[in-house]
Amino acid sequence: MGHGGRAMSTTTAPRPVEETVTPTPAPGRPSVTTPIWSAALLVIGSLSLATAWSGLWPALALCAAAVVPLVLVRLVVRAGISPWAGATAVVLLLLLVAYVLAARAETSFVDTVRDAVPRLLTTPRPYPVRADLLVAPMVLTGLVSVLVALRLPSPHRVAPVLGASVLYVAGALLTVGEGDRWGLVAALLLVASVLGWILLDQHREPTSHRIAVAAPLAVAGVGIVAAASLLPSTSPFQPRDVVDPPVVTVVASSPMPQLGAWQARPDDALLEVSGPAVPLRLVTLDGYDGTHWTAPTSYAPLGSRDADVSLPPGRRTRTSTLRVHLTSLGGSWLPTPGWPTAISEERAVVDDETGTAFLATADALDPASGLDPGGAGPTADLTYDVTGRVDEPSPDDLRTAAVPAPDEVSRYLALPNLPVELARFADQAAAGAVTPFERARSIEQLVRERAKLSAKAISGSQLWRITSFLLGEKGDPGARIGTSEQFATSFALLARYNGLPTRVVVGFRAGEQQADGSRVVHGSDAFAWPEVYFEELGWVPFSPAPDDDTFRRDLPQETRAPDDDADEELTPTEPTPSADASTEEAAPPEAPGSVWPLVAAGVAGVVALLALVLAAARALRRHGHRRRGAPGAWAEVLDALHLAGDRPPRHWSASQVAAALDERLAITSAAPIADHAERAAFSPDPVDGAAAWDDERSVRTAVRRSVPVWRRWWWSLDPRVFARR
Repeated sequence: MGHGGRAMSTTTAPRPVEETVTPTPAPGRPSVTTPIWSAALLVIGSLSLATAWSGLWPALALCAAAVVPLVLVRLVVRAGISPWAGATAVVLLLLLVAYVLAARAETSFVDTVRDAVPRLLTTPRPYPVRADLLVAPMVLTGLVSVLVALRLPSPHRVAPVLGASVLYVAGALLTVGEGDRWGLVAALLLVASVLGWILLDQHREPTSHRIAVAAPLAVAGVGIVAAASLLPSTSPFQPRDVVDPPVVTVVASSPMPQLGAWQARPDDALLEVSGPAVPLRLVTLDGYDGTHWTAPTSYAPLGSRDADVSLPPGRRTRTSTLRVHLTSLGGSWLPTPGWPTAISEERAVVDDETGTAFLATADALDPASGLDPGGAGPTADLTYDVTGRVDEPSPDDLRTAAVPAPDEVSRYLALPNLPVELARFADQAAAGAVTPFERARSIEQLVRERAKLSAKAISGSQLWRITSFLLGEKGDPGARIGTSEQFATSFALLARYNGLPTRVVVGFRAGEQQADGSRVVHGSDAFAWPEVYFEELGWVPFSPAPDDDTFRRDLPQETRAPDDDADEELTPTEPTPSADASTEEAAPPEAPGSVWPLVAAGVAGVVALLALVLAAARALRRHGHRRRGAPGAWAEVLDALHLAGDRPPRHWSASQVAAALDERLAITSAAPIADHAERAAFSPDPVDGAAAWDDERSVRTAVRRSVPVWRRWWWSLDPRVFARR
């Protein structure tokens, strides 16, 4: 019986099994294409790591760290030197380069390596091109390259793929997946790995058969990567959460009392701005103790940690980018056009909750320095670029806006015990208003009409000052007259009393336009304004001060039912961002019925169904073989050889095939199966098939172990056995 089940010739001498084995390079001497393929994989992985930096030089440095050690180790090995001795020399050279880089960064080598991970996880992204930030990634890439070079003589092409995967994962962790948002690098790495396994794998299976199996898998893998990149984003693992970033504690006075001094010198030029005409925020104040408003005290470099914001931004936001030049502003606060998303000043630190920016200099942070925020400070003659984001809800959204539950916004509702007369006044401030926005509009209008604005008024935010400002008799000191400080504070206190989460912002109007397109911000542009937080809309500013229309909205006071006048369009009168401003609308949260989860579930279902069908077909085939007894066991052996890519000559007998197989795999189980199968086919006496099936299990296991690891997982589902003839 032939190995395919036909009658066997017993006269043909067994062909040496070595003749059917594809020649392989000598140990320690892989073909030149293998190092090239390995270097290409490492370069792809290092490119994922390089996406954490800005600029071209980090990418070139990491690619060099991926290629040079591998080439050096292979050259040393080809020269006849021990691989481990050569690898040790290359590692020492790598550490010497890292030592020189650390010296250029003015840090010790030990400190640079020891603090590498905390430094990388607390430095804002994208990383600046600095030696102390590049040392650790270059050492990691170089060590991976050396280890891959040592494993190149192995017949299994796994080490280059694992090394490239390590670098890719490191880049994904540093960038939280943003470096390869669309999965292009992952797809390229997958395709390059599969091509290497197809073309370079030292095995007896013909290349065409490998392509027939691996190509569909590569296409499916790329499809899965593409589908995963399109799925709605969830909360990814944040490596920065495991490291405490450097936190700066700022002890500086609130600039609120400085408003009167700025407005008393209305013609003083405080700063110059280039970019869209938008209000500037200096400090956001969220704490009030009955005496004054307090500024944030805990700051960190922008991007060093995920913003710990208790209230998320709204659905619609406006983003503006400005160039700011500070002249005589003084202090250490940095004006921004909103919550900073990027800032060029490396010394800037930001409060996560409010977005207030501060210049972290030694004199500004030393409480004993006695720094006066209103005097000349470290920000004098400072220029920086800043991008900021502010919430910008539509008028229609404001009509039906809601506020969060009180326990969610308790810090923005906190109030000291109000004087009886002020509490009674606050209780009546929003009488008749139905919706939260109506209450805010009523309070805005009440405060706006209650007093006059004057730069010469008595300053202060104390309760007695606000009570006198709102309820005092005209003619009394401070009664019915005040700066924007009193108007903003009055609105905030009345709004908090009526359940509206509120904070106060000190900042500047857009400034006076100049001939060159820039704007000059004067002392007269300084003012304070209140903001109210609405669910899904974010922080909405109001203008309670007379003659200040910075944030005014000419909307009807009444709230109409959603069905009334549905076709009428509301036109907001608030300033429209200039052409220089970039406006973005944040996408609303994915609806529960989003299509992508359904697509993912469908793909997973199809894959699972295909696997189930293939497993069932293979089980039925094996069951049929088992019913045939010993010949069926031999058929299973031939199936295993087919899957392993071993194609014995068709004229060989079963005994010859079994002998060659036993010799190649160093087993003794194949020959008894062939003997039982021949006797079952030609002998009149019955043959015990159970013994043949016992041997079949050990033969199948040995053949499966002879194939590369990456192909074993597919063994039980591989449909190629159905094409065996």
